[in-house]
Amino acid sequence: MEARRHRKLEVAAWGAVTFAALLASSSVLRPVRDALLLDGDPDQIPWVFIATFLAISVASPVWSALLANRSRRRFVPIAFHVFAACAVGFFLILRVDAGRIATGRAFYVWSAVFNLFVVSVFWSLLADLLGPTTARQLYGPIAAGGTAGTIIGPILVRSLVGTLGVAGMLVLCAVLLELAVLGVHQLRRAGARLPPDAASPADGEPDAPAGGGAFTGIAHVARSPYLAAILGYVLCTACAATFMYLAQARIVHDALADRAARAGYFASLDQWTAIVTLGLQTLCAGPALGWFGPAVVLAVLPLAQAAGISVLAAAPSLTSLAIVQVIGRSATHGLTRPARELLFTVVSRDDKYRAKHAIDTIGYRLGDVTSGWLYKGLLAIGVGSGALVGAAVPLVATWLGLAFVLGAGFRRRIPKERT
Repeated sequence: MEARRHRKLEVAAWGAVTFAALLASSSVLRPVRDALLLDGDPDQIPWVFIATFLAISVASPVWSALLANRSRRRFVPIAFHVFAACAVGFFLILRVDAGRIATGRAFYVWSAVFNLFVVSVFWSLLADLLGPTTARQLYGPIAAGGTAGTIIGPILVRSLVGTLGVAGMLVLCAVLLELAVLGVHQLRRAGARLPPDAASPADGEPDAPAGGGAFTGIAHVARSPYLAAILGYVLCTACAATFMYLAQARIVHDALADRAARAGYFASLDQWTAIVTLGLQTLCAGPALGWFGPAVVLAVLPLAQAAGISVLAAAPSLTSLAIVQVIGRSATHGLTRPARELLFTVVSRDDKYRAKHAIDTIGYRLGDVTSGWLYKGLLAIGVGSGALVGAAVPLVATWLGLAFVLGAGFRRRIPKERT
């Protein structure tokens, strides 16, 4: 028993360190990305969402095709190496400092693909290494490690941007990704020493190639009601987040004309979000998943976002935006993310890498595109803030329903669970 506890602690530690490096790399980019995007007209952001969706729609099938003939676990660090190389390439482009609006939009598309891809791949590896029983115990601490990374990232930016410049932040991002690669190797070794989880599906050798083709993950989602319900939940999450993001873009664009002021405001939001998220992950996520299961935890975000949309519609200001965004994003990362990733611990190994990736990337960006143009269309025809709140009601109702459907589906897949 003591040896098993020690192995779990080792997995939790390496998982937390690796996720910290990943999210530190992401948080280095976020304030720069959002500030650069607002150099242009915020009403054009839905077009950027379309470009992001198209980029994701190409990247996801390519990922699925690559896994057909390669080890799924071993290909994770290779993916991180590729993104590190891309970051260095963007560093060289930004040094030229030409076409600021076009560069800002291209950088947004790349960083959006980067954020979704590396985080999704990391959680795929965890879902593969851990069964549902162990995952419920370790996902909270591992997610907390990632939140520590979101605190470290802005600190590094503030300390080094004066010396390295904005372009230099991309080199810093690449270095952090390479640290994450080292963490992945240690995490795989620690995970391999864990005893099998009785509730975890066993479906072949972990390092065996997956077979299939480029669209295998998408096909699996279409055939599985459980995976389709996860997709539905992700679509609802993306729609609400996009509504909030576009409202944020308009409020900040109108209130802060200076790029540095916008970046500072966004960095402050990120820091407060990270602090609240860390508290939720360390104090609430693990106990809540253990006591209530994923359904109740998944239901928190729809309620929080419904309240946030109502507040912004009634009082659109920088202060109300800050409060609403910190609460909503903290609920997303502190509670919803561990609960949603827990859902994938009871599917096949192939679905943990391919179906999950299709849901996290194509599914999420499809929600961005749809809700972005819906928001733009409603504003174009002069719909008021009250109508926008009304439009969110069926979204929230569907979102809540899917949370409890997924909770029931998760329980059915682990009828006998050994603790």
